[in-house]
Amino acid sequence: MNDAPNGPVAGAKTHQDFEWVTRDYRWIANGLFVTYVQGSDPASVIDAMTVEDLGSETGLVGLNERGWEEPGIIGAASVGNWTIALAPAATAGASEELMRPLSLGREVLTHFRDVNGGSGFYVWEDGDRTVYFDPLLRCGFGVDPMPAQWVPRLVEAGVNPDGEEPMTADGGFPVIEASLALAANYTGALLTPEFLTSATFVVGSSD
Repeated sequence: MNDAPNGPVAGAKTHQDFEWVTRDYRWIANGLFVTYVQGSDPASVIDAMTVEDLGSETGLVGLNERGWEEPGIIGAASVGNWTIALAPAATAGASEELMRPLSLGREVLTHFRDVNGGSGFYVWEDGDRTVYFDPLLRCGFGVDPMPAQWVPRLVEAGVNPDGEEPMTADGGFPVIEASLALAANYTGALLTPEFLTSATFVVGSSD
């Protein structure tokens, strides 16, 4: 941890850059799974993550409203060379069984905050899970420590890497915002207000 920078790096995204997400979509505090798939199109990602085609929806609000009828709903749309899949409740993006084959020949990243308040941050590369930690507790799972190479990335995103302290200097725990910043800095795929408002999502159900 001595190699960690002293604060956010110029040009890097921090949790503050994503405060608008939880402000404009307050209900995501109840749960949100976000999966980034490199070099694949939305239709292929939905085919890999779901068992039923549900057509399309516009924006995160449309996706969430459809979720009242389809709890396993997942919607995917492209951002540059990445496809981003969003799910209010469906846990497919955290499934080893589904993500290992989806990551063959590419990278897949998933971060989530579930309905029980649990959180996770995973990266798969070419069929192997290479990164896994809890962004709230800032440690690995079980007895595993925080992955050393991601400690500077936490600081870059404006997060205190000490899991015994609050995540931010103001005593906050912005898990979703911090995870979005970590993912944006790693992938270069940025969630914007326009994307969440007007993107056309290919939609499927994982149930």
